Amino acid sequence: MCEDCFDTEYYGFPSQLEFEKFEELLDLKCRNKKIEILKSGAEHEGGLMDFKIYHKCNTCDQKYEMSVPDNAWRGYFLTEQNAVEYHNKIKASDKKKTFGCLLILFMIIAIVIYSYVK
Repeated sequence: MCEDCFDTEYYGFPSQLEFEKFEELLDLKCRNKKIEILKSGAEHEGGLMDFKIYHKCNTCDQKYEMSVPDNAWRGYFLTEQNAVEYHNKIKASDKKKTFGCLLILFMIIAIVIYSYVK
């Protein structure tokens, strides 16, 4: 990270207004050729669509990944490495939640079956 790119990363934007302020700053840096857009597009992962934009600082060559906020998803703006780690963390959390829900569902079914058999 250098003066021409960003000194902080965003693991989520608290509000749409905060995202719009950040987007204005990012747009200004892109127009001044300090940061360039590498590619953008919608990615499908786990049945969800996530619109991502990839950037690169022209001074220090740091690459960034931005996920655009959408409804409850607060988005992010992270370095490439931190974005991968963040996605892995989210996937692990989702797997735990899925396993927990299936376990509770199985217990409920077992209790219902047990109460009818008795």
